[in-house]
Amino acid sequence: MRATVETAETPARSSRRERIVDACRQAAHLSHEAQLLKSLATDAIEDGVHGAKRTITSVKRRVEKLADFKDEAVYRVKRQPLRALGIALGSGLVLGLAGGWIGRRIRRRR
Repeated sequence: MRATVETAETPARSSRRERIVDACRQAAHLSHEAQLLKSLATDAIEDGVHGAKRTITSVKRRVEKLADFKDEAVYRVKRQPLRALGIALGSGLVLGLAGGWIGRRIRRRR
C-alpha cells in the first residue's frame, strides 16, 4: 500500500497556479493556431503563383501560335497572290452583304 501525503495549499496559491497553467495552455494553443494560419497563407500564395505562371505560359503559347499563323498567312499570300486576293474579295463581299441585310432589317423594324 502506498502512502500519499496531501499538502494543504491556500486557495489563492492554487488558483494562481491554475491561472498560470491555463495561460501557458492558451499561449501554446495560440502559437499552434498561428502556425496553421501561416501554413494556409503560404499554401494560398504558392497556389496563386503557380496559377499565374501557368497563365503566363498559356499566353506565351498563344502569342507564338498567332505569330505562326501570321507567318503562314504571309507565306500563302506570297506563294498564291491571286488566290489570296480572291479570298479577300469574297470575304469582303459576304461581310458587306450580311451587314447591309442586317442594317435593312433593323431599319424596317423602326
